[in-house]
Amino acid sequence: MRDLSLHLTDIIENAAKAGAARVVVRLWWAGSVFWFEVSDNGPGLPATVADDPTDPYRTTRRERPVGLGLALLRATAEQTGGRVEVLSRSGQGVRVRAAFPMGHLDAKPLGDLAAALLTAALGWPMDLVVQVGEPPETVLDTAEVRRELEAVPLTHPDVARLLEDILAGAVGPLQQHCEQGFRSLGDAGAVAAAGEGAGPTPPGARPPAARPRSTVATAPEDDPPGIPTNL
Repeated sequence: MRDLSLHLTDIIENAAKAGAARVVVRLWWAGSVFWFEVSDNGPGLPATVADDPTDPYRTTRRERPVGLGLALLRATAEQTGGRVEVLSRSGQGVRVRAAFPMGHLDAKPLGDLAAALLTAALGWPMDLVVQVGEPPETVLDTAEVRRELEAVPLTHPDVARLLEDILAGAVGPLQQHCEQGFRSLGDAGAVAAAGEGAGPTPPGARPPAARPRSTVATAPEDDPPGIPTNL
C-alpha cells in the first residue's frame, strides 16, 4: 500500500465486515512517531487467528486463503522501526494499534486521512468515532450526528460536505506535521548530496558536514514518551 490512509481504510473495513456496530479511530503524534488505533465492538478474532493475526496464512476470509491486511500493516511499520499491536477479546472486539516513525527515510506518507475517514463514515452502516491527539479529543461521532439529523442520511450532499469539513479541519494539523517532517528530510538529503559532490575541501575551508541520519532510524524497544504499552 502506498500510504498509511489505505492501511487505515483496510482495518476499518475489516471491522465493518466482521459485524462491528461501533468503530473508534484514534490518530496522534508522539514526537516524530505517528500512531493510529482502531477499536471495534465486533465478535473478536477466532482462536485460530488470534494467536498471530498478522500471519497472512491465518485469516478469517473465505474468498481466499491468505489475509494480507494486517501482515502488510506490520511490514510497513517494521520497515521503519515501528510496530503493530493487536488485541482481540472474544465477543468484545478487536483493537489494532500501529506506530510509524516518520523521521525514517523509508517512511510512507500519511495519505488523505480525512478522505479515508469520510469514506468509512458514509460507506458503512456502523457508528464511527474519530479522536485526535493525546489525550484524545473526539471530533466526530456519527451516532450523535444521526440523532441530530433524524431522518436525513449521512450521504445527503449537505451532510457529507459538513462531515468532510469537520474531518479536514481535525486531521489537517496531523498532515501538516508529517509534511514538515518530510520537507526536513528532503532538505537534509539535498544538503548532504551537495556536500558529497563538492570535491576536496579547499585549504583553510571547513569540511562539509557529515550526512545527517534519519531523525528516528529505529524505534526503541519501549514506547515513545507518553504512549502506554498496556493493552
